[in-house]
Formats: sequence, C-alpha cells, structure tokens
Amino acid sequence: HLMILFDKYVPRCLEQMKNSFKTITTIPENSMIQTLCTLLDCLLTAENISAESPREIYETYFTFACIWAFGGALYKDQLHDYQVKFSQWWTKEMRTVKFPTQGTVFDYYLDHQTKRFLPWSDIVPSFEVENHTPLQAVVVHTAETMRLSYFT
Repeated sequence: HLMILFDKYVPRCLEQMKNSFKTITTIPENSMIQTLCTLLDCLLTAENISAESPREIYETYFTFACIWAFGGALYKDQLHDYQVKFSQWWTKEMRTVKFPTQGTVFDYYLDHQTKRFLPWSDIVPSFEVENHTPLQAVVVHTAETMRLSYFT
C-alpha cells in the first residue's frame, strides 16, 4: 500500500513545493520526506489502523500526513498565505480523499474512530480554571493549540 501512495503523492508534492510555495525557512526535500515518514509512524499504529484495513483508510492517513509534512511550515504574512494556496491546490489536484468544503485542509484533524476529517474546534476542551491556579499556568486551548499538540 505505502509504496504506491509514496509514488502517487510525494513527487507531485515535492514539485509543487519547489515551484509554487514558500516555507518559513528553507527545508530540504529529504527533510520533508523524513517528516512524512515520522508522521506516518505516529499515525499508522495498531490502535488506529489494522493490517486488514482497506486501502482507502491507508490513503486517508497518508494524505493527512502529507498535508502536514509538506504544508505544515508554509509561510504566511499580510500579502501571502501559502497554506491557503496549498489547500486550494490540494483539494483541486489530490481529489481521491475528500475534505470538507469549509476552510482549508489544515482546519481538520483525522478522527481515529470514524476515520473522517473533523474540525479542530470539535476537540477544543471547555475553559475551566481552578481558584488556586496561578495565572501563568493557565492555558486557554484553541483550535491552533489542538493542532500543535495532535502529534504529541
């Protein structure tokens, strides 16, 4: 399964990254591929996916890892948002795995139970603070903090 997916996605992603997008800092191609492999190692666990799972489930996990490995460090400023451009390219060109139409591909996480893409906002815990908690220890979780902690 995985070799077919690498052949299907990685060359197109590398080509697009080289020609169309700007990252926060220069990232060598082999580092993007290493990141993809690391994310796949985190995602393709026995708890998340069985060896007998259909190819489509593997491809769903693979696309999620690709999106973050190649698009996670894209540059954004007042004039350019390369994550939005990447998302537009991805949803136009990589149509095998469907994403919700609202927002960008970065606005969704892969739910391990349903194998569907759901908004990060769905898993933001409600804000509660205990009376004796020092202010500097209080964390107000957002969709962004959930994105940052998903792979840990």
